[in-house]
Amino acid sequence: MRKPRRRSRQKLEGRRSPSPYSLKCSPTRETLTYAQAQRIVEVDIDGRLHRISIYDPLKIITEDELTAQDITECNSNKENSEQPLFPSKSKKTPSKGKKREACSKHTSGTSLHLPQPNFRVVDSFKQSDAPPLPTAYYRYIEKPPEDLDAEVEYDMDEEDLAWLEMVNEKRRDDGYGMVSAETFELLVDRLEKESYLESRNNGTQHSIIDEDAFCCVCMDDECHNSNVILFCDICNLAVHQECYGVPYIPEGQWLCRCCLQSPSRPVDCVLCPNKGGAFKQTSDGRWAHVVCAIWIPEVCFANTVFLEPIEGINNIPPARWKLTCYICKQKGMGAAIQCHKVNCYTAFHVTCAQRAGLFMKIEPMRETSINGTTFTVRKTAYCESHSPPGTVKKTGIVKEEREEEGSSGPPKGSLKKNQVKLKQKIKKEPSEGTDGRSSMPMMTVAQIPSYRLNKICSGISLQRKNQFMQRLHNYWLLKRQARNGVPLIRRLHSHLQSQRNAEQKEQDEKTSAVKEELKYWQKLRHDLERARLLIELIRKREKLKREQVKVQQAAMELWLTPFNVLLRTTLDLLQEKDAAQIFAEPVNLNEVLYV
Repeated sequence: MRKPRRRSRQKLEGRRSPSPYSLKCSPTRETLTYAQAQRIVEVDIDGRLHRISIYDPLKIITEDELTAQDITECNSNKENSEQPLFPSKSKKTPSKGKKREACSKHTSGTSLHLPQPNFRVVDSFKQSDAPPLPTAYYRYIEKPPEDLDAEVEYDMDEEDLAWLEMVNEKRRDDGYGMVSAETFELLVDRLEKESYLESRNNGTQHSIIDEDAFCCVCMDDECHNSNVILFCDICNLAVHQECYGVPYIPEGQWLCRCCLQSPSRPVDCVLCPNKGGAFKQTSDGRWAHVVCAIWIPEVCFANTVFLEPIEGINNIPPARWKLTCYICKQKGMGAAIQCHKVNCYTAFHVTCAQRAGLFMKIEPMRETSINGTTFTVRKTAYCESHSPPGTVKKTGIVKEEREEEGSSGPPKGSLKKNQVKLKQKIKKEPSEGTDGRSSMPMMTVAQIPSYRLNKICSGISLQRKNQFMQRLHNYWLLKRQARNGVPLIRRLHSHLQSQRNAEQKEQDEKTSAVKEELKYWQKLRHDLERARLLIELIRKREKLKREQVKVQQAAMELWLTPFNVLLRTTLDLLQEKDAAQIFAEPVNLNEVLYV
């Protein structure tokens, strides 16, 4: 068996391998013994199995050397191909053993050498200083507020130029002097700064946001990170993002549609007679409450993400316009909805129902049919008579009556009286909106007192000065109103924003301090509760120890004096038999002998 293996090994040694080391190739996979497996490693190259002994010295060949070796082989093959096909017999081809020796000499001659660093130290080198700054280098130093108040910071725009040209043309026709642009900028600058000082002295920088405010569309005060409550910076309207169609929280100032497009003039809802609340424009340019558009079946939104514009006003049937609201008693004013109770045709406006605190609920419905699963919305609204008992009124005029009557519900006899009180209270407050705010948005422009206006006028010399100052003051108020109360000087606006951020930061610090204190007391209460439980466990342990000691005492007594234990038990039984305690006292011997 060994002789054929030697012959195959000799043939493989004669064949040139890709590396200087000749691999042992086995045509068939033979199982190695344990001794062979300890000193031989099997390698699979090009589908052939080679076995290498771990004791053989191997040389490391880099990829560059292997590539150079392949190039030399290609050149040698090319030279051989250029020779005649039938060489003379006198020439002898070198043997395979000699070729392998030459290849090994070539690889040993081209050994790998690492590069050596070569450098020198220059003694005359001297590091230079930083180059001087150029003469055109500028640095901005902000002036203190006292100096800025004395300067004119306001710059005219095209609207100011048009207004000033119109005023100067009229003054020229009347024969009075012209007003220069510098004078106009000076007066507007003084008006802005006086307004800022007045608002700072009165503390009317901004309205404080109520933390317990609820959405005027869904009447819910809960909010999440993806559906927060937004407040309008002018009318302080509180709405959810999803309820008003604001998919992204805006940066900086946010205004509702009513304050953005009609800031100075109140708008009327085409679907109800009430004012105030969350408005959106219809497709024909009118206005309507968002909650009215949600509850009236024929009305819809063209864009369900932004909830605008409102469409379908013309699809409302004439019978709905003729319904009379039983709360406000107005007929033909808007479109009313009816109670969902069977055979109850009581009609009421959506906003009137919100003010009265009637039961109104919107819930999603999932319906599964043969065609698939569909999602719909079910709207349920009841009048005062058919509202479910025990419903919680989040807002409305009937809240006080419900709190006084209690959770048991009103008696049958007092139902009509409550309805009369409800109608009277609604009639007393016809001008208020659904959210309790006035219909006219409040601008944050501080009114300048007359003595300050006279002080501003005293610094200039003009003909008909008081008349021009009055016109300028009205123009300035209109411009501030058009800018939603934002100051015309950027520095004052940024200062207001920074002051608001500082106050908000201070409020947040106070809130965090209260939260930390609350956490401290909660932790203290938790520690006291743990101490109480630990003391209770100790008490139970000591009680068990006492019982154990008593048992040990009884066992020891039974072990040492068993007769005494028997006598004590017998005595206890006798005492139970002597209920009248006749034998409690010892018998007198004299009395016994006498008898």
